[in-house]
Amino acid sequence: MQNKNCVTIEEQQEGMLNKYALVLTCIKGLGVKTFSYLIPEEMKPVIKIGHPVLVPFGRMGLINAYVVGFSNYLAEGIKAKNISKILDDTPIFDIKYLKFLEWVADYYFCNIQNVIECAVPMKFLNGVQKTQSEKFVEFKTFEGATKRQLEILELLKSKGQTRLIDFEKQAKTTRATINKLETLGCVKVFEQELFRNPLEIFKQQELEPFPLLMPEQEHVYEEIEKRLGSFCSILLHGVTSSGKTEVYFKAIKKVLEQGKNVLFLAPEIALASVLTQRLSRRFGTEKTAIWHSSISEGEKFDVWNKIKNNEINILAGARSAVFAPLKNIGLIIIDEEHESSYKQTMPAPRYDARKVAEKLAQLNDCPLLSGSATPDINTYYKALNSGNLLELKKRYNDYPMAKVRVIDMREEHFRANHGVFSRALVSAIEKNLRDKKQTIILMNRRGFSTYTQCLACGEVIQCPKCAIPLIFHFQTQTLKCHYCEHEEPLVTTCPKCGSDALRNCGTGVQKVEIIAKKLFPDCTIERLDSDAMAKKNQHIQILNDFRNGKIDILIGTQMLAKGLDNPNVTLVGVINADNGFNLPDFRSCERGFQLLTQVAGRAGRGDNPGEVYFQTYNPEFFGLETAKNQDYLSFYKTEIEAREDFDYPPFSQIIRIVISSKNQFRAERSAQEIAMRLKNILEQHALIEPVELLGPTSCVIERLQEHYRFQILIKNKLGQKGHRFVLSFVKQIKLPEDIKLIVDVDPIDIL
Repeated sequence: MQNKNCVTIEEQQEGMLNKYALVLTCIKGLGVKTFSYLIPEEMKPVIKIGHPVLVPFGRMGLINAYVVGFSNYLAEGIKAKNISKILDDTPIFDIKYLKFLEWVADYYFCNIQNVIECAVPMKFLNGVQKTQSEKFVEFKTFEGATKRQLEILELLKSKGQTRLIDFEKQAKTTRATINKLETLGCVKVFEQELFRNPLEIFKQQELEPFPLLMPEQEHVYEEIEKRLGSFCSILLHGVTSSGKTEVYFKAIKKVLEQGKNVLFLAPEIALASVLTQRLSRRFGTEKTAIWHSSISEGEKFDVWNKIKNNEINILAGARSAVFAPLKNIGLIIIDEEHESSYKQTMPAPRYDARKVAEKLAQLNDCPLLSGSATPDINTYYKALNSGNLLELKKRYNDYPMAKVRVIDMREEHFRANHGVFSRALVSAIEKNLRDKKQTIILMNRRGFSTYTQCLACGEVIQCPKCAIPLIFHFQTQTLKCHYCEHEEPLVTTCPKCGSDALRNCGTGVQKVEIIAKKLFPDCTIERLDSDAMAKKNQHIQILNDFRNGKIDILIGTQMLAKGLDNPNVTLVGVINADNGFNLPDFRSCERGFQLLTQVAGRAGRGDNPGEVYFQTYNPEFFGLETAKNQDYLSFYKTEIEAREDFDYPPFSQIIRIVISSKNQFRAERSAQEIAMRLKNILEQHALIEPVELLGPTSCVIERLQEHYRFQILIKNKLGQKGHRFVLSFVKQIKLPEDIKLIVDVDPIDIL
């Protein structure tokens, strides 16, 4: 029988006193569902929450499932079937972990089933993923061996246990020879479970020693060390290249010495890969693991099992790693904590890994250590007012900050330069190439151009499903929508008037790459963006080549601004530096400032001073000026005043309700009705001021994936009380099937 209510977790972790087990299944066509099954008497003493089980399911026969709860009651008239088998003696997760997932569901206004589907790799349920084994060989004795066999045995003895396939190549021998040696008793050939380790590519690296910390770093580390062993939320605000990572590493070393484990989050896959490579060089690959969406299902399966068996001490990864069932956590680190990539926007749960990590740290009674050169305004405000703000104000080894020059592109146009690159930036790149130094160029827009327009009638080619222009991609010669993934061949005639006067307008990163290759034909240029990451580990190869000096100019989107530490980079250029400041969102100024400050920090991280060029059409803008001066404090003081004046976070919590339908009228009417009902309830409880209601209005992107969208914004100034009030209201909303409702708690944008 399917449990139609939200899964509730009984305090009883074991099934001994219960009749039924609630199991989670993943059925093709049905998705993730929970059902009740009878617990056979012989299973009652052993069955626990988190156990993988086999259960009968109609014509599908036996299917895999997880136990997520227990009960003694079943609806009248329903006959439950027996659980057939417990698949593993060790539960995949425990009640503490399940309660953690239940908190996520409650906070983000979604079903626990959605959270479990996000947290637990549901493909493991179908039984397709299995452990793999491989043959190994080890030396036993020299007795009875021939002269040639003795040579093989000497080599094997020196190597110890080794993979059979590798040893055959090293010894230049055959399987038949190894079989003869096994018959003689000289060697032992055996099967051993293979760990499909995503870090295998880093395995041959020699471990690096820990460097001595600078006095400022040592002081910060000592403050962190004092806080180990209990929960607190620490912010490490350090200027770019101040050595935050070395502070993290020394803290990790201390936590490992205490016999505890570490969770280390990075905002994106590319940065997580760079971070894990550095962790592997310092701590080795045996007890270090990585978790993100780009590793294979087999690798995920093996890493999950290692985590489950408490064989992983350091887990690094992107936002989804926060759900890995890592045990005995002594420290959680969030690097580049200001990044919006920590928030999942689609699908549910729309969680923020930073908030979830904070809850996880509370449950493990350990510190949450967040670090950034440009912290999120909310994080800085809370750390400042809680006494948990630690600062690194100088670059490592007292290296100077890169000098930033703002180029007014209006003057460039006035002087008849209508190109993407200013003359000053071209000259600086040419000098950098002569000096054998490396350059980073940031253009924070994917694709070749921003829209395709007919010059005859003015028509802009739009996505047929969304109210936004299609983006031209040069390599595939296609027009793409970056919201719904619609793709079509590049049109040659206008669909409205039939004219062939079509022009790709605006500038994307692919266009910048092509222009750069024409301007600097004798150097090596590569591009790093999400379109260049289609192949597994391709981004690692590009970053390794750049680090090893094989790439002269690296062009890319915002991922270039995150965590790249290359001492040979002495020049950074930003095309259209004012792009991010102009979005209709209260966080747009903060995001623009963070991006520019971060990318400027990639230059001059070694013995050679750095230079940075911001190309802009609005050089007087406040956010641009503070980014030029790398002055976070001035930016924070101005921004926090504006936030307080308008009751934006951290002085409120934003809850966004989006109502959508293929029928525009029905979507708008439903949004109005919901807003009216909520307003009436708020007035009845005298909460109209502390829980402020804005809207409904059309979303900035009015139509997405064929659905017309309207939003209601709620500014909750009552904390948990207001959150619970809105949650109880949302639970009562009943809508027809053609109307969709999305609730986004702490949204990262309101587009």
